[in-house]
Amino acid sequence: MDSGIDKIALVEALIFSAQEPVPPHKLAKIAGVDKSEIPRIVEQLNEQYQKGGRSFLIRQVAGGYAFYVKPDFAHWIDELFGRERGIHLTRSMFEVLAIVAVKQPVTKPVIDKIRGVNSSAPLNQLLKSGLITIRGRASTPGKPFLYGTTQKFLKLFGLNRPEDIPSFEELEKMFAGEGNG
Repeated sequence: MDSGIDKIALVEALIFSAQEPVPPHKLAKIAGVDKSEIPRIVEQLNEQYQKGGRSFLIRQVAGGYAFYVKPDFAHWIDELFGRERGIHLTRSMFEVLAIVAVKQPVTKPVIDKIRGVNSSAPLNQLLKSGLITIRGRASTPGKPFLYGTTQKFLKLFGLNRPEDIPSFEELEKMFAGEGNG
């Protein structure tokens, strides 16, 4: 690597070029810096963006770093790409996703008991969408599947790791303004 390259600019270019969040260890390896320096470099970049009034910032999400447009600009970005704003989940999908997120790994019988209804359809829709996955089987009778959230879920909700998942009440508040039903 050219030693004349600014390491901060290089980290910025790597994150900018990636289609998925880039893990800190990969950024450090390519940029030739210690992994512990990556958060400081990202913080410096975000300070520069903030001072310059930029419309974006770098966030740690799904175990890596990625560029994000600030919420104030989301409407225009959605218009550019012809997207509707918000995440569209049915109420049953939201309920199942919230239960899986908060209680993972969790079985369908537990989800059904919490909801009071059969959750097969929303579980299948969430599996197809890639927001949840099968993590294994429970050791209980019948060995039901254990469900958990995916990297796609973390990325979609702007979370870095499963421990950052909000409570059911916090999730409900997040969706209150999205017009989901």
